[in-house]
Amino acid sequence: MTVDARAALLGGLVDYAGLFPPASLDLTTALEHYDRHQRGADASMLGRFVLPATRLDELAPWLDGPWDPGRPLPLSLLVTPDDLERVAGFLTATPAVRAGALEIRLPADSECAPWLDELVAELMRCGLTNLDVYVELNAGTDVAQLAVLGENQAKHPLRRLGAKLRCGGVTADLVPPVARIALVIVAARDQHVPVKFTAGLHHPVRGMDHTEGVPMHGFLNVYGAALLAHAGGLDAAALEPVLSETDPGAFTLAAGGFAWHDLAVDAGRITALRRDLLGGYGSCSFDEPVTDLRSLSLLT
Repeated sequence: MTVDARAALLGGLVDYAGLFPPASLDLTTALEHYDRHQRGADASMLGRFVLPATRLDELAPWLDGPWDPGRPLPLSLLVTPDDLERVAGFLTATPAVRAGALEIRLPADSECAPWLDELVAELMRCGLTNLDVYVELNAGTDVAQLAVLGENQAKHPLRRLGAKLRCGGVTADLVPPVARIALVIVAARDQHVPVKFTAGLHHPVRGMDHTEGVPMHGFLNVYGAALLAHAGGLDAAALEPVLSETDPGAFTLAAGGFAWHDLAVDAGRITALRRDLLGGYGSCSFDEPVTDLRSLSLLT
């Protein structure tokens, strides 16, 4: 069976986070947008609907109304440990919802190893182990957190235990430097930790938009750097030019593979990496990445 690298890289790439800034849509409007995207021509790029667990009960009017009960609503839930029992109860009672992932942040004042042990114990108690769990990294402790996550890959019975990196936001201080993203990609690779991304990746290539004068990271830059880190063994310093690239012409995405200049990754490797180690990314816009990919002739 022939694998198309475009489908492999872009499939399910964008978790729709329309509730969050800068879109900040109300829940009904965000669900309407998600429904439209899911039925649209580019639905293969659409991942899960991102929802804070505290708002699960607000889904009832939508699920009882316009949503097709034969088409489960796939969710990525933002949780704290205190939410897990209620999440488990809601999912059991609501077959129209299918949670595929939980996203949780390590409190800044907590040590990662004991906190993670307690989290997994609570997930097991609540019967929530058949999910992807992503722990959001805190700046300054990326490598230490990734080391703990790496040590626990085989220890805990989760479907996937990964890291989540925030790549932007509505203010300049929320946009991490290129060096930090490169460091996280390499550390995650070395620890064999799955990683997903969120925020700021509205456009394929760095510099197509700005936050308070600071260039926003591009999702082709970030995923391209991750692919090349795994396939080519590049270190963090070698990834920084990939992440800093502002010329769309430097990137190639075709049926056979992905390339940045003369560094390439074939379609089969992309398929395996997206399946096992490179999750999607959260974005409050689905139209922007799709429109931009078309403008760059990377999406037909």
